[in-house]
Amino acid sequence: MNNLPASCNALTIGQVLQIPFPTPTASPPPPPTLEGAAATEQACEKVVITVQENDTLSSIAANYAVPQEAIKAFNGLSTDTVFLAMQIQIPLCMRAATPGPTPTPTTPPPYPAPNLLLPTDGASFTLANDVVTLQWASIGALRDNEVYQVSVEDVTEGEGRKLINYVTDTKFIVPVSFRPKDSLPHVMRWNVTTVRQFGADDQGEPIWESAGAMSKERVFSWTGAAPASTQTP
Repeated sequence: MNNLPASCNALTIGQVLQIPFPTPTASPPPPPTLEGAAATEQACEKVVITVQENDTLSSIAANYAVPQEAIKAFNGLSTDTVFLAMQIQIPLCMRAATPGPTPTPTTPPPYPAPNLLLPTDGASFTLANDVVTLQWASIGALRDNEVYQVSVEDVTEGEGRKLINYVTDTKFIVPVSFRPKDSLPHVMRWNVTTVRQFGADDQGEPIWESAGAMSKERVFSWTGAAPASTQTP
């Protein structure tokens, strides 16, 4: 750039020189980006094996838990035939997932006994009361397959006259149909507990199991039908 002879190695004070800028070095081209199946194949972990005597494609696939079709695809095989001493790639990334145990739903701890609220123990109901409402305090949020089991038994009537019902609310209305048929006051005993459905019977009716403690029992009396009037002769 300064037209200096090739043999000139000396410079003088005050001599003006032109200095060329350094030639820029070209950046290396970015590595090619693989797309689609090529990228998937390159990322897949593989192992190369040599086909042994008595090996078949199905036995190799079973040994490595890799589908036959995946082995064929990675090796460009058009048939299921492999030959002795043939080298093939096993795509380990195509292994079938090892099935784990089915998670068992966690059973909640037993619920506490419901605290009965109304009616008070020993309360009396007469003919004026068409229905009797039983109430208790909530034991917390119930799951979808859980309910309260309410039992009402006519103690005066004896064994056999008993009402069992299942509700999600914290109250139950004893229907008028359960009121005694005679004119005597009958003692009714009742309690509440929580139950959980774990299946169904042949008729599709739910099968219940206990999910908590039984409440204390309470009693109330309920007078039945009025005595029939006696006709005056």
